[in-house]
Amino acid sequence: MTDQIVMVAEARMAGKVFPQAFLGFDVSKDWIDVARHGGAGVVRLANDEASIAGFLADEGPIRLAAFEPTGGYERGLRRALRDAGVAFARVHPNEVAAFRIRRGLKAKTDALDARLIADFAALELDGRGLKPLVEGDEVLRELTARRRQLVDALHAERCRACLAEARIVRDSLAAVAAALEASLAALDAAIAAHIAADAALAGTARRLRSLKGVGPVTVATLLGELPELGRLSAKEIASLVGLAPRTRDSGRTRFRATTGHGRPGVRRVLFNAARCAIRHNVPIKAFYDRLVERNKRPGKVALTAVMRKMLVTLNAIARDQQDWKHAQNA
Repeated sequence: MTDQIVMVAEARMAGKVFPQAFLGFDVSKDWIDVARHGGAGVVRLANDEASIAGFLADEGPIRLAAFEPTGGYERGLRRALRDAGVAFARVHPNEVAAFRIRRGLKAKTDALDARLIADFAALELDGRGLKPLVEGDEVLRELTARRRQLVDALHAERCRACLAEARIVRDSLAAVAAALEASLAALDAAIAAHIAADAALAGTARRLRSLKGVGPVTVATLLGELPELGRLSAKEIASLVGLAPRTRDSGRTRFRATTGHGRPGVRRVLFNAARCAIRHNVPIKAFYDRLVERNKRPGKVALTAVMRKMLVTLNAIARDQQDWKHAQNA
């Protein structure tokens, strides 16, 4: 699902309606190329908030700005757009790639990408009825992402240690593993302190944990990387995370429905939460057993269904700000 902000109304100055621009931003580490839909030129800006803010101030009425996620280099752009009150959309690269193919474009440069994104905003995004983008807790998101990196690095070091024979290599691996463990413990403490310092976050975290099988890592990841939790419908939240089955049929051929894309970090913690729930959560275990035994679903398919059910339940808990209804009996 594309992250979006609702489009602003047409600007009016001195009683006149001015045409509003559709802007495409191609973001890189050091600079940003900006193109206007229907315009001839491309402007290159330094990738810092002051340069972007100055450009936006001189640009005039803007109906919609669009850009692709770049792993963090777009953060300054997002803040500048938000501070300027400009409607913007963060578009998935796959959508832009498909749009490129439909337009028959083969050349690829930063300037061409900016123009393509501007055209995509005007010709595709403008008619979708964009929803408000939910701004999450950037500090918590960064903390949870860093925790996942440390867990992966620690797992890799432990796997290497199982195969190492030379003493110096084993000592090196043990030293690195110990440092990672210490850093991970400090990060866990920082995450817990950050959540506890915010009464609203702390209250939501406590309610989410009322669903048996959901632990502190799952809660922190949901709060940090899924700020839309509680604000979307069951189908929308499942689609956003990547747990909505996608059918693919052609003629008489029926392919197996698949899931994917979305928020892999969230799916990862839900996978572990689901494995715990099917052992210790009575209603969830009954749901899983019914899928496997009565409906003859493969174990992995049933587990994915459990992940979706838990996500939908957590979404309802966050929306209603109430504990799980079976908390006392699970």
